[in-house]
Amino acid sequence: MNQINNTTEQNPIDPDKIKRGDILLVHTKRSFISWLIRKFTKSYWNHVGLFVSKDNQWPKWVIEALGEGIVGRPFELKYVKVLRGDRGKVLEINPSKKFRVAIVRVKDLTYEQRKQISNKAYQWALEERRYDYLLLIIGMVLHLLTFRILKPSWLNIKTRFICSELIATAFNEIAGITFGKYTASGYVTPADIAREAQTNEKIEIVMSNA
Repeated sequence: MNQINNTTEQNPIDPDKIKRGDILLVHTKRSFISWLIRKFTKSYWNHVGLFVSKDNQWPKWVIEALGEGIVGRPFELKYVKVLRGDRGKVLEINPSKKFRVAIVRVKDLTYEQRKQISNKAYQWALEERRYDYLLLIIGMVLHLLTFRILKPSWLNIKTRFICSELIATAFNEIAGITFGKYTASGYVTPADIAREAQTNEKIEIVMSNA
Protein backbone atom coordinates (compact mmCIF):
# COMPACT_ATOMS: atom_id res chain seq x y z
CA MET A 1 0.00 0.00 0.00
CA ASN A 2 1.38 3.40 -0.91
CA GLN A 3 1.68 5.59 2.17
CA ILE A 4 1.19 9.08 0.79
CA ASN A 5 -0.26 12.03 2.59
CA ASN A 6 -3.56 12.97 0.93
CA THR A 7 -3.55 16.54 2.26
CA THR A 8 -0.62 17.90 0.25
CA GLU A 9 -2.43 21.01 -0.97
CA GLN A 10 -3.73 21.84 2.51
CA ASN A 11 -0.35 21.25 4.17
CA PRO A 12 2.44 22.38 1.83
CA ILE A 13 6.07 22.34 2.91
CA ASP A 14 6.91 25.43 4.98
CA PRO A 15 10.44 25.30 6.43
CA ASP A 16 9.63 27.93 9.05
CA LYS A 17 6.97 25.64 10.57
CA ILE A 18 9.29 22.65 10.90
CA LYS A 19 10.24 21.91 14.52
CA ARG A 20 13.29 20.40 16.13
CA GLY A 21 12.76 16.65 16.38
CA ASP A 22 10.45 16.44 13.36
CA ILE A 23 11.07 13.48 11.06
CA LEU A 24 11.73 13.79 7.34
CA LEU A 25 10.23 11.13 5.05
CA VAL A 26 11.80 10.95 1.60
CA HIS A 27 10.84 9.47 -1.77
CA THR A 28 13.92 9.49 -4.00
CA LYS A 29 13.56 9.46 -7.76
CA ARG A 30 16.03 7.98 -10.25
CA SER A 31 17.78 5.79 -7.67
CA PHE A 32 17.93 2.00 -8.03
CA ILE A 33 18.69 1.37 -4.33
CA SER A 34 15.80 3.62 -3.29
CA TRP A 35 13.51 1.78 -5.70
CA LEU A 36 14.59 -1.55 -4.20
CA ILE A 37 13.85 -0.34 -0.67
CA ARG A 38 10.37 0.80 -1.71
CA LYS A 39 9.78 -2.46 -3.58
CA PHE A 40 10.76 -4.69 -0.68
CA THR A 41 8.97 -2.66 2.01
CA LYS A 42 5.91 -1.97 -0.18
CA SER A 43 6.01 1.73 0.58
CA TYR A 44 6.14 5.07 -1.22
CA TRP A 45 8.99 6.12 1.10
CA ASN A 46 12.60 4.92 1.05
CA HIS A 47 14.50 7.22 3.44
CA VAL A 48 14.13 9.23 6.65
CA GLY A 49 16.06 11.93 8.47
CA LEU A 50 15.77 13.96 11.68
CA PHE A 51 15.50 17.75 11.94
CA VAL A 52 17.97 19.06 14.52
CA SER A 53 17.79 22.86 14.08
CA LYS A 54 16.11 25.03 16.72
CA ASP A 55 12.49 25.88 15.96
CA ASN A 56 13.27 29.46 14.91
CA GLN A 57 16.58 28.71 13.23
CA TRP A 58 17.14 28.72 9.48
CA PRO A 59 18.16 27.07 7.28
CA LYS A 60 16.88 23.80 8.71
CA TRP A 61 19.41 20.99 9.10
CA VAL A 62 18.76 17.26 8.92
CA ILE A 63 20.80 14.41 10.42
CA GLU A 64 20.74 11.31 8.20
CA ALA A 65 22.31 7.88 8.02
CA LEU A 66 23.65 7.63 4.46
CA GLY A 67 26.22 5.52 2.67
CA GLU A 68 29.06 7.75 3.89
CA GLY A 69 27.88 7.51 7.51
CA ILE A 70 25.78 9.73 9.77
CA VAL A 71 25.90 13.25 8.38
CA GLY A 72 24.16 16.61 8.60
CA ARG A 73 22.74 18.32 5.51
CA PRO A 74 20.78 21.52 4.89
CA PHE A 75 17.17 20.58 4.14
CA GLU A 76 16.60 23.80 2.20
CA LEU A 77 19.33 23.05 -0.33
CA LYS A 78 18.89 19.33 -0.83
CA TYR A 79 15.23 18.42 -0.42
CA VAL A 80 13.43 21.65 -1.32
CA LYS A 81 14.62 24.82 -3.02
CA VAL A 82 14.00 27.80 -0.73
CA LEU A 83 14.69 31.42 -1.64
CA ARG A 84 14.92 33.74 1.37
CA GLY A 85 15.16 37.50 1.70
CA ASP A 86 17.82 39.41 3.63
CA ARG A 87 16.17 38.78 7.01
CA GLY A 88 15.37 35.16 6.32
CA LYS A 89 11.81 35.65 5.11
CA VAL A 90 10.79 32.88 2.73
CA LEU A 91 10.18 34.37 -0.70
CA GLU A 92 9.79 31.22 -2.76
CA ILE A 93 9.66 27.47 -2.23
CA ASN A 94 10.05 24.96 -5.05
CA PRO A 95 10.13 21.16 -4.85
CA SER A 96 13.28 19.29 -5.74
CA LYS A 97 13.31 17.42 -9.05
CA LYS A 98 14.80 14.37 -7.34
CA PHE A 99 12.91 14.19 -4.03
CA ARG A 100 9.39 14.25 -2.65
CA VAL A 101 9.12 14.73 1.09
CA ALA A 102 6.77 14.71 4.06
CA ILE A 103 7.27 16.01 7.58
CA VAL A 104 6.23 13.72 10.45
CA ARG A 105 5.70 14.98 13.99
CA VAL A 106 5.39 13.03 17.23
CA LYS A 107 2.78 14.83 19.31
CA ASP A 108 2.98 15.72 23.01
CA LEU A 109 6.77 15.77 23.24
CA THR A 110 8.26 18.53 25.37
CA TYR A 111 10.86 20.82 23.85
CA GLU A 112 13.47 19.25 26.13
CA GLN A 113 12.64 15.79 24.77
CA ARG A 114 12.84 17.03 21.18
CA LYS A 115 16.16 18.66 22.00
CA GLN A 116 17.57 15.48 23.56
CA ILE A 117 16.42 13.37 20.59
CA SER A 118 18.13 15.69 18.10
CA ASN A 119 21.25 15.91 20.30
CA LYS A 120 21.42 12.11 20.42
CA ALA A 121 21.47 11.91 16.63
CA TYR A 122 24.01 14.74 16.47
CA GLN A 123 26.21 12.88 18.96
CA TRP A 124 26.20 9.78 16.76
CA ALA A 125 27.20 11.93 13.79
CA LEU A 126 30.14 13.35 15.77
CA GLU A 127 31.19 9.81 16.66
CA GLU A 128 31.35 9.08 12.91
CA ARG A 129 29.18 5.99 13.15
CA ARG A 130 28.89 4.06 9.92
CA TYR A 131 26.00 3.00 7.73
CA ASP A 132 24.75 -0.54 8.37
CA TYR A 133 24.89 -2.09 4.89
CA LEU A 134 24.59 -5.59 6.33
CA LEU A 135 21.28 -4.80 8.01
CA LEU A 136 20.01 -3.15 4.82
CA ILE A 137 20.82 -6.20 2.67
CA ILE A 138 19.67 -8.86 5.14
CA GLY A 139 16.58 -6.80 5.93
CA MET A 140 15.51 -6.70 2.29
CA VAL A 141 16.00 -10.46 2.03
CA LEU A 142 13.89 -11.02 5.16
CA HIS A 143 11.18 -8.80 3.67
CA LEU A 144 11.30 -10.80 0.47
CA LEU A 145 10.94 -14.07 2.38
CA THR A 146 8.36 -12.56 4.79
CA PHE A 147 10.64 -13.66 7.65
CA ARG A 148 11.15 -10.17 8.99
CA ILE A 149 10.58 -11.28 12.58
CA LEU A 150 13.74 -13.40 12.32
CA LYS A 151 16.40 -10.76 12.89
CA PRO A 152 19.53 -12.45 14.28
CA SER A 153 21.01 -10.67 17.30
CA TRP A 154 24.38 -10.40 15.56
CA LEU A 155 22.76 -8.06 13.03
CA ASN A 156 22.07 -5.41 15.68
CA ILE A 157 25.44 -3.65 15.44
CA LYS A 158 25.35 -0.78 17.94
CA THR A 159 27.96 1.30 16.15
CA ARG A 160 26.12 1.31 12.79
CA PHE A 161 22.69 2.43 11.64
CA ILE A 162 20.38 2.43 8.67
CA CYS A 163 18.41 5.67 8.32
CA SER A 164 15.18 4.60 10.01
CA GLU A 165 16.99 2.65 12.75
CA LEU A 166 18.78 5.89 13.68
CA ILE A 167 15.46 7.71 14.09
CA ALA A 168 13.69 4.89 15.94
CA THR A 169 16.59 4.36 18.36
CA ALA A 170 16.82 8.05 19.27
CA PHE A 171 13.07 8.37 19.91
CA ASN A 172 12.94 5.11 21.86
CA GLU A 173 15.93 5.86 24.10
CA ILE A 174 14.83 9.40 24.97
CA ALA A 175 11.02 9.29 24.96
CA GLY A 176 10.05 5.61 24.81
CA ILE A 177 8.40 6.15 21.41
CA THR A 178 8.10 3.09 19.16
CA PHE A 179 7.50 2.87 15.44
CA GLY A 180 5.81 -0.49 15.10
CA LYS A 181 6.46 -3.85 16.68
CA TYR A 182 10.02 -4.18 15.37
CA THR A 183 11.45 -1.15 17.22
CA ALA A 184 12.96 -3.31 19.97
CA SER A 185 14.87 -5.41 17.44
CA GLY A 186 16.37 -2.31 15.82
CA TYR A 187 15.02 -3.12 12.38
CA VAL A 188 12.63 -0.29 11.56
CA THR A 189 11.99 0.87 7.99
CA PRO A 190 10.77 4.17 6.50
CA ALA A 191 7.55 2.27 5.77
CA ASP A 192 7.07 1.63 9.50
CA ILE A 193 7.45 5.31 10.35
CA ALA A 194 5.04 6.32 7.56
CA ARG A 195 2.55 3.69 8.68
CA GLU A 196 2.64 4.92 12.28
CA ALA A 197 2.02 8.47 11.03
CA GLN A 198 -1.18 7.24 9.43
CA THR A 199 -2.43 4.86 12.12
CA ASN A 200 -1.08 6.18 15.45
CA GLU A 201 -3.02 9.16 16.79
CA LYS A 202 0.11 10.40 18.56
CA ILE A 203 2.11 10.65 15.33
CA GLU A 204 1.07 12.68 12.27
CA ILE A 205 2.16 13.96 8.88
CA VAL A 206 2.04 17.74 9.18
CA MET A 207 3.38 18.73 5.74
CA SER A 208 3.98 17.05 2.41
CA ASN A 209 4.68 17.75 -1.26
CA ALA A 210 4.24 14.10 -2.27
